[in-house]
Amino acid sequence: MKIIILRHGEATFANSDRILSSAGMRQAAATGTKLSALVKVTKCFSSPKTRAVQTAQIVCNQLGFTGEIEYLNELTPSGNTDYLISFIEACCDKSDVILLVSHLPLVENLAYELCKKTKIPPQFDTACSLVIDFNGQMGHFEQFVSPFKEDVIF
Repeated sequence: MKIIILRHGEATFANSDRILSSAGMRQAAATGTKLSALVKVTKCFSSPKTRAVQTAQIVCNQLGFTGEIEYLNELTPSGNTDYLISFIEACCDKSDVILLVSHLPLVENLAYELCKKTKIPPQFDTACSLVIDFNGQMGHFEQFVSPFKEDVIF
């Protein structure tokens, strides 16, 4: 399976919440466009926080994803990586391409754990994503997608 870990776009404060800024919306759309040339997502899971929900909606739209976005509290910044990996293994097939929309530090921690702590992931700026090939035991970084600069192929 492929797992795409995506950090939400740039956010700003709105009352007591954080929402995507106009720059964050453009970042999410740019990342979605780049990802659409690489993958066809079969499942999407997002943090329930507004900035992540907005990012997931924009990216899924760019990808042509027509399924339901599912919201997981474990994708919030303090989420449990072991739980998330177990959840993915239990509810996803080897043929799935899974999009996970989350926050720092979870995105980096999850990438590190999926690769059995053998590779340090790249720095996730806003709206950056990491495509990982995961065989159920160990992940391998495939490509790092950024709205800011050229992608990195591993």
